[in-house]
Amino acid sequence: MSRSAEFLNSSEAARRLGVSTKALRLYEQRGLVVPVRTGAGWRTYGPSEMARATEIAALRALGLSLTQVAQVLKGDPQCLEPALAAHQAALEGRIRQLSDTVEKVRSLRANLALGQAPAAGDLARLVRPAAEISVAFDLPWPWGGERFELRDILSLNYITGPLG
Repeated sequence: MSRSAEFLNSSEAARRLGVSTKALRLYEQRGLVVPVRTGAGWRTYGPSEMARATEIAALRALGLSLTQVAQVLKGDPQCLEPALAAHQAALEGRIRQLSDTVEKVRSLRANLALGQAPAAGDLARLVRPAAEISVAFDLPWPWGGERFELRDILSLNYITGPLG
């Protein structure tokens, strides 16, 4: 295998990881990943750097901060428990939603077999169920405790906060 096939530049590495090049530089600044430098000083990512960056991206996707990611990579997995519990709850929620949808389809098919057409909106609810609240909290002053809710957060949307 040639060296160019083994090592990726920053933009290609970021694309494969599903992160930005800025995120890769931040991982480097935090000492989480150390890319190989070319003679001209360009960052390149070989198999070991990509494996490490993949772990970092996975931990970030689970909701860990960069400080927590560093702890896990240093061998302290304690901060993984709450993140894994939240991930498990989200997956179980999806399973419940899919199970409910399958049951609705069964019911609609049984009604069709009896000659009953679906009621208005039944088919639309199969394709697009009611929006679930993804994030909700009470806003502090000056909003006086007003409830803030985000529904249907897509995978490309993020709520960011302090990095540590």
